[in-house]
Amino acid sequence: MHDDTMPETDRPSYEMVIPIPLSRIRVRFFVLAVLTVGCALSGLSVRLTLTLMLMCVAIFLAVAATGGRELIHSLFLVPPKR
Repeated sequence: MHDDTMPETDRPSYEMVIPIPLSRIRVRFFVLAVLTVGCALSGLSVRLTLTLMLMCVAIFLAVAATGGRELIHSLFLVPPKR
């Protein structure tokens, strides 16, 4: 009888790869967050403030869906350089 299952060492790695660098995502997230706070404090339209807020939430959810807790942690905290 022939066993078609692969041994544990031959299985491919399913490591998550993000097509956009995390540093670029981090910069865009914080720029949108600053713009959102600026809109809220300066009294600009509610529609613009909500749009910017939803974009911040969408970035957060996309990063969470892609990489989970570790990627969210590295989005907010810059890892130390080695």
